[in-house]
Amino acid sequence: MSSSYDLKTWNYVGHTESGENVCVLVENNEYILMHSPKNGIGLKRSADLKTWKDYGSLITLGQGEWPWAKGRITAGAVVNLMHVPEFGKYVMLFHGSGPLTEEAGDFDKNASIGIAWSDDLLNWQWPGKQP
Repeated sequence: MSSSYDLKTWNYVGHTESGENVCVLVENNEYILMHSPKNGIGLKRSADLKTWKDYGSLITLGQGEWPWAKGRITAGAVVNLMHVPEFGKYVMLFHGSGPLTEEAGDFDKNASIGIAWSDDLLNWQWPGKQP
């Protein structure tokens, strides 16, 4: 992991085991890393970009009920809209593929983008989810 204040000069900070498609939020002097392990979206937290701790459970949303995402959920990109009165939520766009798994050759053939929202990054809602 590297950091930059000007996007020209980069400083190596450290390393943490994570999947691909990383997204980082900064809140309350802490970093929140979203990443994509083999399936799902994982969360980690750090105060210094060097020491990371897993946070919450693996996020798979409604994958078990969605034929379009039964193969894999990945690439969660989260935007913090908590301070925007019209939204007041975290909003996540993510990639889903299915109904077959990536190993079965379905990853690039049937890909969709999904949307979900949350108040706390741990509990998520999506279109059609029963409250």
